Amino acid sequence: MKLIKTTLLTAALTAGLSAGAAIAQETNTQASKAQGVQAQEQQGATQQIQISEKQVDQFVDAYLTVQLIGQKYQAEIQAAGDQAKAKDLQQEAREKMQTAISDSGIAMQKYREISLAANQDEALRGRISEKLTVELESRQQAQKVDS
Repeated sequence: MKLIKTTLLTAALTAGLSAGAAIAQETNTQASKAQGVQAQEQQGATQQIQISEKQVDQFVDAYLTVQLIGQKYQAEIQAAGDQAKAKDLQQEAREKMQTAISDSGIAMQKYREISLAANQDEALRGRISEKLTVELESRQQAQKVDS
């Protein structure tokens, strides 16, 4: 049972990190081509960046909040009915995600770097997965206590 839970968590983490990177990149769609080239260079360098435990903790906190916001807004966007309302909801979701990342104490650029690096670095992905497991279990316990 623990193996299945860990395997599912790893799969969800990998998919979520890809989505998180896409969301983080999408928030900067108005960046110039020069910044785009810089981002590509940073993607190549993500394997070389050093990520502290504090940054992993901040990333996990931001990641979980971003996922919750994404889930909430996904249902609203699908139920929007018209394109304009859906687009407004997407923008609202992006803004809330950016705020959540900032509120977690991590810069958007660092969040993006960690997300991209985790997609390429199995050891980092493992560190994040472990922290996610602990945090999710902690939140589930807290939820049971509140119930």
